[in-house]
Amino acid sequence: MKTFKQFLNKKTLSLDDLATKHKVSVAHLSKQLYKGINVEKEHTSHEKVAREIALDHIGEDPHYYDKLSKMEKK
Repeated sequence: MKTFKQFLNKKTLSLDDLATKHKVSVAHLSKQLYKGINVEKEHTSHEKVAREIALDHIGEDPHYYDKLSKMEKK
């Protein structure tokens, strides 16, 4: 099993890089990141791990946490 340090050493794109990749604003991604960190903190008490997980999800879909919120309301 990976340790937190090994998990955090994985290369993650910056918000600027993700904005370019997905052609969305950094402001939008910042809001998603804020939501994402709060969601992921339900699963870990480590802020850096929650941030890393959120960035990974946003890297796959820049609207991930908006979509998650809508799904949870149903």
